[in-house]
Amino acid sequence: MLMQPQSPNKDFDFMLKGNQAPKKRLPLPSLNLPRPAKIGLAAVGAIFIIIVISSLLSGRKSGSFEPFVGVVARGTEILRVTTLTQQQLQLQDPQAQALAATVSAALASDKQQITSYLTKNHIKVSTAELAADTDKTTDASLQSASQSNSLDSAYVSYVQAALTKYESDLQAASKSAGPNGQKLLSASFSGARALLNSAPIKNS
Repeated sequence: MLMQPQSPNKDFDFMLKGNQAPKKRLPLPSLNLPRPAKIGLAAVGAIFIIIVISSLLSGRKSGSFEPFVGVVARGTEILRVTTLTQQQLQLQDPQAQALAATVSAALASDKQQITSYLTKNHIKVSTAELAADTDKTTDASLQSASQSNSLDSAYVSYVQAALTKYESDLQAASKSAGPNGQKLLSASFSGARALLNSAPIKNS
């Protein structure tokens, strides 16, 4: 007589369950590094992220203030040429002399205020950037005019053209400026406009 197979004794179920194969997990890569090395690696990663974010923010900020730097460079060149006509070539006409003195005072004030504004916004203008608009052909042209006794009219013509470009630079910078920057640039624009409407230029 055949015997029916008996089901396993429930008393031994815990043994069978314990022998079941564990579920397989995907192996995760691990760095077998000492704890100080892991801490150092994390610190380097954090510093790298900070540098990248800071660089992006700095680039955005310097880009928005770039037109201001252009304004300062243009004004610096006009000041340089004006000083040349005052001290080295020496203007003769009283009206031209008065114009040069006014231009020098106005643009020196603009330069100081705009540079201060940039400094407050953590933008430093280098010597190379200040000299970006330097044009030595202007010097040669004015020296030639001085030798032919036409320095006064040559300087007035130069200032008229230079201040017109300066106005354009101020307008361009104003488009990317905040409220404080726009107020500053507006004052400089008004000053340049007043110079362009002065008698020596209007009568030239």
